[in-house]
Formats: sequence, C-alpha cells, structure tokens
Amino acid sequence: MDKDSRIVDNIFRQARKDLYYPPIVKVEMADVQTGKIDLLSRGYRILVGRDIVKKLSQKALLGLFHHELNHWAKHPYDAKIVILEDHFLGGMPDKDAIRNFYDDIVVNLDLIVNKGLRDVAVTYQELLARARIDRLLRAFYQEVTGIDFGEVGLESELSERLAKLSEIDFLNTSRDRIKANIRRFAVIVWDLVDEETFLPFCFFSLRDFGPVEIEKAMRYIAKELDPKEYREISGKVLNVIKETGVGHSRKSLLKDLEKPDISWYKTMAQRYAIYIEAFSKRGSLYPHELKDFELDDNLDTYSPIESLGKILPGLAKRYNMEEFEGYGELSLPDALIIIDSSGSMRDPDKDISYAVLGAFSIARNYLEHGSIVGVINFSDSNLELEPTWERDEVYRMLKMYQGGGTTLHLGQLGKFLAKVVNREKIDYIMITDAGIDNIISVVDYLSKLKGRITIIWIKSDVKGYERFENAYKLLKKGLSSSVTFVEIEDEKDIPHIIVGKSFSAYAEH
Repeated sequence: MDKDSRIVDNIFRQARKDLYYPPIVKVEMADVQTGKIDLLSRGYRILVGRDIVKKLSQKALLGLFHHELNHWAKHPYDAKIVILEDHFLGGMPDKDAIRNFYDDIVVNLDLIVNKGLRDVAVTYQELLARARIDRLLRAFYQEVTGIDFGEVGLESELSERLAKLSEIDFLNTSRDRIKANIRRFAVIVWDLVDEETFLPFCFFSLRDFGPVEIEKAMRYIAKELDPKEYREISGKVLNVIKETGVGHSRKSLLKDLEKPDISWYKTMAQRYAIYIEAFSKRGSLYPHELKDFELDDNLDTYSPIESLGKILPGLAKRYNMEEFEGYGELSLPDALIIIDSSGSMRDPDKDISYAVLGAFSIARNYLEHGSIVGVINFSDSNLELEPTWERDEVYRMLKMYQGGGTTLHLGQLGKFLAKVVNREKIDYIMITDAGIDNIISVVDYLSKLKGRITIIWIKSDVKGYERFENAYKLLKKGLSSSVTFVEIEDEKDIPHIIVGKSFSAYAEH
C-alpha cells in the first residue's frame, strides 16, 4: 500500500467512526471526479478520485467521506428514494441533476446541524465554485449554518432565490415533505442546472443500481402508493432498464414492471397471512430454526421478538417452516375462488379494490402452503381457470374486471367443477357484494356443495351497499352454520379473514 492509499484508508476509518460505522467498509482510489459510492460491485465501497486525493487536505478529504457516508446514513443512496424523487419531479428537465443537488443539501445540513461534523465545509473551501448553482448553494449553507463555505459573491437575482431556499425545511425527510420540498427546490433552481454542472460530489442515478435493489425498491414503493401512481413509476423504471440494459437479467423484475397492475396487488397481498384451518394437525409448531427474514417471505413466519419488532434486512428473522415439527403433515385443501367483477364492484385498474386485494391474499396463502388454486371470475359471463400452481395465471384471472351484470352461471359452474379432481377437498371462497341477479339459485346451489364454503361480503367496494343487505341476509340464511362469513369494509379487515371455520368460531376469533 503506497503513502496516499494509507492516508486515504486512515481518513476513511475516522469518517466511518464519526458516523457510527455504516456498512460501507472499503475505500479505493479510482478514476472518478471526486468521490462516490459504488453500488454495483459486490459489497458497497467508496471510490475517491486519485487527483482529488493529491489536491485536498486531510481535513477536506474527511469532509468528503463524511458527505458520501451520510448519504447512506441520512438521505441514502437508495433506489426507492431515487425513484420516488424522480417521480415527484414529473416532467422537469435535468431531473437527475436537480435531485442530486437536493440530496446534497439534506446530507450537508444533517452533518453540520444534527451531527456537529463541519469538515464538509472545508471540502467546499478547497474547491472553487464554478457555477451559479454552486455559488447559490454555498451561500445558502453559510446563511443557515454560519460556517464559511468559501468565497461566494451573489448578484441580486441569486439573493432572491437564496431567500426562497431558506423557507424550505430540508431536514424533514418524510415522504410527503420530500415530495413538496423537492418540487419547491426545483422551481427555484431549475434554470441554473444542467447535467454537466460541476459540484464537489459526483452525480448518481437509477442507472447506478443493480436489478436486485431496483426490484426491492419497487416492492416498497407499491406499499406506499396507489395503483395509478405505481403504474406510472413502473413505466418510467422500465424505460430506464430498456435504455441502459441494467436489470435485463432479472426476469422477475421485468415481469413486475411490464404488468404493474398485477404486481401492485401481489406486493400488497404479501402483508397478510390468512388463517386457513387444516383438516388435521400433528406435532407441535414450535420453531426449530430461525433464518433471516426477506421481503418475499410469508409474514406468518416472521418472528417479532427475535427481530426486535423491526422488518429490516439483516436484522429481521423468520421461522424456517421446513424445520418445524409437524410441518408438511398439515392437510390443507385446494381452493376455488369465485370472485364478482360486475359493474357494481370497484374497478381495480382505477381504484384500490379490496375484493381483489383480499383475493390475492387468500390465493397467495394457499399457494405458499402447496395447494393449487382455481378461479371463477363472474359478471355477465363466467371466466374460468382450473386449479393450478401458476401464481401469475391465478393473479391475472382474479384481477380481471368485466364490469357488466351480476349473474353466476350455475350450469357453466357445474361443468367446470365436474372437471376438478377431489372436489370434496376444495375450499370454496366467494367474494361478492351480494348483488347477484340469481341469488336464490346461487344459495340453493352452494348449500349442496360438500366442500368448505367462505363468503366474503365486500361492503367498501360498492356505493350504497345497503341495497344489497337483503340479498346478503338471504345468502347467509340459506346456507348452513358451518359456512364462514366475513364482512370487508376496509383493508385492515383482510387479515381477519378465516377460511375453514364455522361462523361462530370466526366470530370468537
């Protein structure tokens, strides 16, 4: 290791210590402008420019490392934040540059105001201000912190912008505040910005992330946005992947981005573990082994005590179900989900449909237990999918919206069931607003089925559901007491769905 490398390594170790050791443990000199985090190599590392090492003092280098590491600690080099901020900026030109300037402000103010680390100002002092945006931001830092950020001269027009910047609370990094703040910031500085503008720190974009990070980011984003916004973002991210090629090797990512309407509901459904009563159960369900909890894992395997109540990568733990005593000895039936997609139900492409979300949650839980799932999607006609392990086919059929009348064609249903093997070991789950035109015939038909029946009455997806209450009462009255009834008025009701228990047992639960 040469002299420069030893100096850089020692300064980097000090920077990590100052910021409580974020998990970026390597620094390497490279052909970069100043410094940046390398997100594509195995194990994150900081790259620092060879020329900048010779140019900056040790204190300025310490400030540079503080800045880069604090992107991870405070306003991170995180694909989710990058994607959301880009979305918030809409059609603004030079969005990558604007976002980088905004993120640098958050990082620098947090270093100085919240952490008391002022060395980043020395980094600015030793690098000349070359652009108007650079001079404006240095003046802003000096006004807010009272620290010298180098020689700054502002013409009156920039002074007016400085006053507007001072009104933004950059340190509030809640999603709603970021959305408002970055838009206000963009309006103030957009005409000062271009992609070639030099600043002490390197720009980064979604192109700097790998497919795994992008895929995880999209799953988190799905839980924060409605289907419409998620669809818009998916299209933008897909365009970046097509332009750059990053992520082409990740088939699951491409599939989700190409079918965002299905992937949104699929992601949301991962929140919920639906209780399915088994036919038989032997042995204890005491966990034999704990493993790291991943985003895709079933929530009913999550161990809150071992995870300290947090679902964080590397910290959260789950039970290894395969190591449970008695796991695999549970006899779970297959499932047939009969879902109403008539015009009185909510269109899942336009609004959040709790019928579809509940159906996805139920289907996922059966599939994860090794059962197969069939679908009858009914409106003016019955659309059919025979029981299968193919998740995407199940999800596609569950989300299909016909938007017509509400008739469950029983003759067609009977022919469909005649093709299904072991029909007595099938759980029938009907999801409807109860406004079925042939409700009396449906009640009579369902009462003769030998499998377990669960009726989920969707109240929230239809306006004026009170007009269907008589139909619902008729449906409930005409069936045996062994049928499970569930009413859904809100997303929070979905985890209370129980399949395979009697109504009285459900009520007690």
